[in-house]
Amino acid sequence: MTPVLVDSNVLLDVATRDPQWEAWSAGALQRAADEAVLVINPIIYAEVSIGFDRVEDLEQALPVDLYRRDALPFEAAFLAGKCFLAYRRRKGSRTSTLPDLYYAE
Repeated sequence: MTPVLVDSNVLLDVATRDPQWEAWSAGALQRAADEAVLVINPIIYAEVSIGFDRVEDLEQALPVDLYRRDALPFEAAFLAGKCFLAYRRRKGSRTSTLPDLYYAE
């Protein structure tokens, strides 16, 4: 099965029961789970953790049998840096490397 890196916003929409986005995000997550291996990485884990008081609750929300946990290889960090440089040259306003530029596989 093809891996799909799950965006932290989708996970937070479902975990926090966001009134505007929960239904859409839950549906997208279910469709992805039906067709692919769901993947998270350390950045996604950290971003989702803000919605939880305890690591045990986060672990329950992101069970290892449903979400494969991939490391971020140094090659991905290098490419993320290059993407960020291109973003800044196009007048992007953020001042640090965007987490969404990392991809592990």
